[in-house]
Amino acid sequence: MTEEKPISEKKTIKKKLIHNCIELFIWVILLCMCYGYLKTHPAEEVSFFSGYKVIYQQTEIFFQNFFGHNWDLLKQKYSLESYYQVMITQSEEKPCVDPKLVEELHETYTALQNEPKKTLENTLYYYIDKQYEFSEELKKDCPVEEINS
Repeated sequence: MTEEKPISEKKTIKKKLIHNCIELFIWVILLCMCYGYLKTHPAEEVSFFSGYKVIYQQTEIFFQNFFGHNWDLLKQKYSLESYYQVMITQSEEKPCVDPKLVEELHETYTALQNEPKKTLENTLYYYIDKQYEFSEELKKDCPVEEINS
């Protein structure tokens, strides 16, 4: 039949269980604190989720190259999207930036994301020019000291 465990072994198991429960509770608290930090710092949140996006993008670029398509344009598009994300995050955090500029940045970024692969060759340079214009506008709105702080 079933053997009864000695009392000392039961106490040891109970102590381990209590210890593990306390440790689990502490880790959950730490995890919640990290999540709270990520939610209050947009740049950190972007970097947290960008890993999966980069893996997807690199896989797509590999297959575009494998099937003989112009993968360089796609690579430029993803790089430009990344730069737009950084500009948007920086412009939202700075009080000196005009809200209309932030809205226009969002609209251009969304249009770039939705741009079909077939039309990239014709439209990518438009987005590069817009990126340069936005960058210059941000420098004009905020002095260099404010942008770098």
